Amino acid sequence: MAEERLIDDDKDKKYKIRINEQGEEELVLDETRAGSDAEESDEVGFEVPELDEDDEEAAVMTPEQLAARDKAREEAENKRLKNIAERVERAGALIDAGKFEDAVFVADEGLGFGNDGELYCLKLKALTQNFTDYSRASECDACADGVGFHADENTKSVYAPDTALLKEQSESLAEEVKSVGLRNDEQKAERGTRYLKKRKTALVFFTATCVPLAVFAILAIYFSTVMHAELSNTNMILFFVFLGVSAVFLIATLIATRMLWQSARLLKLNASNSSTKLGREYEDKSARLAAVNKILSVFGEKE
Repeated sequence: MAEERLIDDDKDKKYKIRINEQGEEELVLDETRAGSDAEESDEVGFEVPELDEDDEEAAVMTPEQLAARDKAREEAENKRLKNIAERVERAGALIDAGKFEDAVFVADEGLGFGNDGELYCLKLKALTQNFTDYSRASECDACADGVGFHADENTKSVYAPDTALLKEQSESLAEEVKSVGLRNDEQKAERGTRYLKKRKTALVFFTATCVPLAVFAILAIYFSTVMHAELSNTNMILFFVFLGVSAVFLIATLIATRMLWQSARLLKLNASNSSTKLGREYEDKSARLAAVNKILSVFGEKE
């Protein structure tokens, strides 16, 4: 009977679920829905945001804590954007003053707060000294990728270089790369012929010493096992003779091995452009050409 009376007393009341300070669900009376004449509650309400499935931290937070966290995140984001904006202004001023190295430093400092298309554009201008110098080709290439990924079309249009000038630079570099490449290939081919001849000579020398070494070593080993088999000293004398000859051929074989290794090393170095001044020049000009073409592809042509 008592249970029935409790149900009768509560039948017109409305309840809602709320999360308490311990993060647990509890039923509380919803006074705002108790009746049409009920007064509005003075309690401040919080909207519980929809939580990301992976946001485990938010699942145990109260609405007050969630609101505080969102506010902190917003303040942090505003501060980050302010820091980036300050670096954008400073980098632009340094470029206008011709202080390109300082501008690169400031742009990198700003990028530490997050990727920003305008900072990448400014850094690229500083690295290339207003698109006139591509000696830092690898950095330019990476920076151009940053512009492509993070700068919108409006930002690109503001910082876009003179496409006609870039095309002239690309064509000029392409001619230089072709000329230097031909000379580099000719010299590599000429050196390669000489190094191959050296390797062939070294291989013949190695074979001519290695085979006799094996033969005399086997004979020395054999006579070392039978030198006491007879009363005469013949086997012992032959043992020492073959041992001495083996030692001579061992030294010759070591020399031949060194010659063979050096000739193989020369051939390997000859195949690498970085081992010669002309090869390094070819690699440098090729890298500059690639950087210019990357910048052209990122900014596109002006109308």
